[in-house]
Amino acid sequence: MPGVESTSKFTQIIGVAPAAAQNATRKKRRSIFSVLFGRKKARRKAVKKKSKRVRSRRKKKSRKARKRPTSKRRLAKPRRSKKSKTRRAKRKLIPAPIVVEKLETAKNVLVVGDFFSGALASGLDKAFKELVDVKVVDKSNGNSGFVRNDIIDWPATLAATIAENKPAYIVAMLGSNDRQLMRENGAKLKKRTPEWDEAYKKRVEALGEVLKASRVPYIWVGLPPVRFKSMNKDFLFFNELYGKAAQSRNGRFIDIWDGFSDAEGNYSRSGPDVNGQIVLLRPKDGINLTKAGRQRLAYYVQGQIEKAISSGGAYVNSSLAFDIEDNLPKTSTYNPKRTGKTVVISLDDPASDGAQILAGAKSELKNGDGKLQGFTVPGINESAPTVRRVGRVDDYTWPRQSPSQTGTPALAIAN
Repeated sequence: MPGVESTSKFTQIIGVAPAAAQNATRKKRRSIFSVLFGRKKARRKAVKKKSKRVRSRRKKKSRKARKRPTSKRRLAKPRRSKKSKTRRAKRKLIPAPIVVEKLETAKNVLVVGDFFSGALASGLDKAFKELVDVKVVDKSNGNSGFVRNDIIDWPATLAATIAENKPAYIVAMLGSNDRQLMRENGAKLKKRTPEWDEAYKKRVEALGEVLKASRVPYIWVGLPPVRFKSMNKDFLFFNELYGKAAQSRNGRFIDIWDGFSDAEGNYSRSGPDVNGQIVLLRPKDGINLTKAGRQRLAYYVQGQIEKAISSGGAYVNSSLAFDIEDNLPKTSTYNPKRTGKTVVISLDDPASDGAQILAGAKSELKNGDGKLQGFTVPGINESAPTVRRVGRVDDYTWPRQSPSQTGTPALAIAN
């Protein structure tokens, strides 16, 4: 059209751009803020592109490394901190536990009972781990006891267990699961009723008869206190029955109650271990034993077992153990407070160990008249005649005389 052409020529002549051209120039224009802060988006985009490139390169390298054979791989070693290096060095310094092989002729220590006896067997196994001639045989059952004879009837099965393992010593500890209903002759007996107590006592005595008939020295270990007072009341009753059954049947009963309680006899979770350090002896449940508790429990019976079955030592029945009352005169006239005389026990007397021979010869404890030797206690009976003994430290006579010159013994006066 002539009008349009004239306007375009007019704009070309005057130098004014059309509207489309003006809009394009407006978009290209930038303000001061765009100049100062407008490049952040571009930088972010550039960083994202660069990170994508790096990731793609790493993926390609990992794929190539997988395709390569294992011998040609070059894997970067992870950096380790100084703490990890020191820990590894300490682990290397710790020696491996030494496993001592037991001899074929090792003497067996048979442990029977419930879960407490299992903990006791674990502690004894650690205590005797370096002894090649002592072996611990654990025949415990955690759910057993005197009440649930359907699980294990200990009085009925213990004789066969002893014959099978041929132990040199027996350790029994059970009763912690017995606070429950008992079945006796088809009847149900409620806990701690007179009928229940009588039936329970018979089962305890039956086990004692089996232990006595085995002619093997044994220890019956009592129950320790627990966190629940109602259980402790029954455990004290059980321990009384166990002690009577063992001591009346040539056995030894060990009461461990004080070892796991406080000064007042109540349950204590912590206490001294075998080294005298205060540690936790019981876990949070208040019934079971920790590792230190098991070692402490084993400590109560370890010494007795070592004395009985140590290398080269003879078996010593606890009923034959030395007791000072065995050497006292069995007469009603014996009264140290009134007579001023007491019993002299010689240091070289073999009877103190339950023997009669010392170094291949007999040692006489009595005088020729068959009476025990004694001495006068000064200050108790002043009317008793005092006899001077030559050669004693309280002999102040001068000049000194040897016992050979007078022929008077320097030990005691014969009654």
